[in-house]
Amino acid sequence: MQKNNIEDLKTADNLTKEESFGGFQYKHNYDEYKKELTEKRDGKSGALFRVLIIAGFALLLIFLGFFITDTVLKTKGSSLYELFRSDAPASTIPHKTVLDDAQINGTASKYTVRISADGKDGAGIILTEDGYIVTTFGLAGKAEKLTVNVNGGSYDAALAGVNEENDTAVLKISLSGLTAAELGCSHTLEPGQEVFCKSGESELKELVIVDASDDLYIKTEPKCDIPGAPLINSYGQVVGMISGGEGHALHTDALLTVIKKLLSDSSSITVSKSPLYISALGIYVEQVSEKQSEIYKIPTGFFVTSVHSPNRFSKGDIIVSVDGKDVSDAEMLVRAASSGVSVKVYRNNAYVEFTLK
Repeated sequence: MQKNNIEDLKTADNLTKEESFGGFQYKHNYDEYKKELTEKRDGKSGALFRVLIIAGFALLLIFLGFFITDTVLKTKGSSLYELFRSDAPASTIPHKTVLDDAQINGTASKYTVRISADGKDGAGIILTEDGYIVTTFGLAGKAEKLTVNVNGGSYDAALAGVNEENDTAVLKISLSGLTAAELGCSHTLEPGQEVFCKSGESELKELVIVDASDDLYIKTEPKCDIPGAPLINSYGQVVGMISGGEGHALHTDALLTVIKKLLSDSSSITVSKSPLYISALGIYVEQVSEKQSEIYKIPTGFFVTSVHSPNRFSKGDIIVSVDGKDVSDAEMLVRAASSGVSVKVYRNNAYVEFTLK
């Protein structure tokens, strides 16, 4: 009898028990409970493993993205370090970027045209989007038949004005939507500065400034003898126009004066005053106006857009004063660029002073 009772209890322990608790029935089975706990634990571990795998894959993609971006930037003379280092120029401060040869060629191709004057070939520079083009008087001033090749088409041109003394002729074609050249300041060009010559569809020709002190002409080596071709700086700006057969170029500043006398509606044709090249310092700068100073909370002065020779300046500096005097114009900065001069710059939200050597 006792044996039977013990066997009955063992059998009962393995059965699912039901109890009433508050009117609800619930079941007890310890083996199933352990199984449920194990399944939940394994499920959480699996989810955590999947999260770690996804996070690791995301980090790998980010690393590859940075590596690829840095590699591309290095082909353009920059790097991610240059972009993120503390003394890099603030992205909100407007400034121009030095272009490479391919970029200059692409920019110049948009505003350089080929001109045929009574069978003689030359070049011209687009001044306005509605068809005003400047070239030399020697090429077009006395021609009876003028055609301009632009955007894959050939168009008849008419003389809008000429100035034989300054070797300048302005043509007009019946075409709109053209890309006008940006005219740069030419009287800050200095010996040793690299410039480019462009004619029609041909590639760029690299030149070096020999002398730009003359009020009218700029001398370069080697010479570019394509009349009407633009002389271009490292920012893609036109700083001169090839004139005559001697390889001289007319100053953009002088050219603009003549053009404005020839055209009464040339108010849209202007010369950009920046960036300027200071060869004695090996830097390009552009002026920070009072309005920019107010908006960007920076001092007025000259913003260093690029550095081309070893010195104390860094890209992004703002030159504030020279020998204790505020720098108000580029000519003052050019005159002051000599050994032993004390310079004050704004760098990394602080002022730094050093002596030029």
